[in-house]
Amino acid sequence: SREYYEKSPVIKEAVDFIIGEECQAVGHKRHLTRLYNELLNKDWFMTLIDLESYIAKKDEIFAAYEDRRRWKKMMLENIAHAGFFSSDRTIREYNNDIWHLKELDNQ
Repeated sequence: SREYYEKSPVIKEAVDFIIGEECQAVGHKRHLTRLYNELLNKDWFMTLIDLESYIAKKDEIFAAYEDRRRWKKMMLENIAHAGFFSSDRTIREYNNDIWHLKELDNQ
């Protein structure tokens, strides 16, 4: 992660903000410092690898949201493509594929 931090001014600014005065004024200094160090030295969840693309996508989403007509169209298309979902069906499929439990008699 340190490699991404050192190569990208965007990532460096975001990570440095964690230990900056503004953040530490409202947060717990020890916890923020630990987070900062773990992002740079461990980053088990690979947070920094795609941070720049995440920020770019967030900006794109905010721009789309500003255009209310476009946003509504995107929202409806997303709902239409979501497909069929039923919790009963999903649980039944989990049981058939994974759990293999017998149904209880409801009497």
